[in-house]
Amino acid sequence: MEAYFEFSIRCNSDIRDQLIAELAEEAYEGFVETDAGFSAYVLAPTFNRAVFEQLLLKYGIDPNSVAQSHIEQQNWNAQWEAAYEPIVIGEEVIVKAPFHLIGKEYPYELLIQPKNTFGTGHHETTQLMLQLMLQQNLQDKSVFDYGTGTGVLAIMASKMEAKSIFCIDIDDWSADNILENTALNQVNNIHFQQGDLNSVQPQLFDVILANINKNILLYSFDQLSALLTAGGSLLISGFYESDLADLKTAAFNLGFHFKHHLVLNDWCAAQFVKS
Repeated sequence: MEAYFEFSIRCNSDIRDQLIAELAEEAYEGFVETDAGFSAYVLAPTFNRAVFEQLLLKYGIDPNSVAQSHIEQQNWNAQWEAAYEPIVIGEEVIVKAPFHLIGKEYPYELLIQPKNTFGTGHHETTQLMLQLMLQQNLQDKSVFDYGTGTGVLAIMASKMEAKSIFCIDIDDWSADNILENTALNQVNNIHFQQGDLNSVQPQLFDVILANINKNILLYSFDQLSALLTAGGSLLISGFYESDLADLKTAAFNLGFHFKHHLVLNDWCAAQFVKS
């Protein structure tokens, strides 16, 4: 049986997301977020040490600081199941994998196949976005999910009876992931398009969801404003509470009114309304 290598990589959140994206292009099959960074998994026969170390050095990480473990294939499913516990938001939302057996029922049950660290519900920013969404009335609304990842927020919008959900992401893995997860959740009003914000045709949405990072948000406010109806809501996350002041200033200058924000472990999410 083929075995996997596990690499425990220490890095900050901005580097983590970029490095994971590049490792995914090199056939790494799974990623688990940790307090210090993340763990990456790759089949031993496909592992290329030279490429791996080159990527680490590109992001200022010493290859000698990365711990390596050997995992037999028969333990792989157990590894995932142990790593991905269900996430519960209040008493209203549960984000769980298909292999989780939960006796209790919740108003919103989101099934996410755990293949990547993005959008599994475990990161604080995803949980904050779900909390913000619970405060909205999405019934019959058109929703745009910018940087959808696994589609967890888009699926939540569908289950909250949004009329339609359009979502984009630049990553190849997102296209396959969101198709699998929408099928698992039996939702059929989500349309995915691979690409960046410049690929979106002129149109208007009632609600925009953007769980990305501070720099992309600052760069995107102008285009997001053009895609949002007057009085529509922009829900954002992917940044620290200390970044909120800069984001509020930039958003205000582009016609957004700050409504409120939520914080979890220094991560932040905020709601803005287009004036």
